[in-house]
Amino acid sequence: MTKLRAIFFDLYGTLIDIKTDEHRADAFEALSRFLEYRRVFISGKELKELYFVEINQQIARSRERHPEVDVARAFDTVLRERGRTTGRYLSMITSQLYRSLTRDHLRLYEDTFWTLNEFKKRYRLGIVSDAQRIFCTPELRTMRLEDFFDALIISSDYGFRKPDPRMLHIALAMLDVQPAEAAYIGNSFETDLLCARGANLAVVGLIRQTDAQKQSYPQDPAADFVATDLKEAFEWIRANPK
Repeated sequence: MTKLRAIFFDLYGTLIDIKTDEHRADAFEALSRFLEYRRVFISGKELKELYFVEINQQIARSRERHPEVDVARAFDTVLRERGRTTGRYLSMITSQLYRSLTRDHLRLYEDTFWTLNEFKKRYRLGIVSDAQRIFCTPELRTMRLEDFFDALIISSDYGFRKPDPRMLHIALAMLDVQPAEAAYIGNSFETDLLCARGANLAVVGLIRQTDAQKQSYPQDPAADFVATDLKEAFEWIRANPK
């Protein structure tokens, strides 16, 4: 039986507890005031409308079954067309300010750091996440998690997202491991479990599930385990080596 060599994780909702409200009107009003200092004059209401129009157009233009958007590119388009500015740096700063203004909290789950330390002693680790690179890279640094991982696969880099199994195909290739040598841990049946099953990983587990979520899942495909938290997931994998 093949031995596990790599463990891949979802990020938000699995390792990091985050809550955001990306439609907050006051966030766009604050962005509007910030942009005045860069000679871009656009009301918060108009900025919000144009931003989400561009996000929706990115999705509509995509040929992917599970399209991903690029937040920085959306702001870049709005600022270029409405503010007549082509500064990529301004688009990046505006995007990150938007993230900070729409974020209610960002914190590690209590079991994250301890469990990653234990996994790191035994396996190579990677993240496969539906996220924006411009957000998650600094957030990983803020949470002091970046040094745990040998691979960081972020959907905004590719234009598609989970459950597209290509997300995990890329991760497997990056670490030079076979599906039979890898496990995936996430918190979503619809994205994490279906992605990992589609990529034929040896072990697929779900954590932090409510009773209602557990009862709503079909029996096929099924997770190899459903754990309360990361520690329980680690114990299951240690007790069931491949």
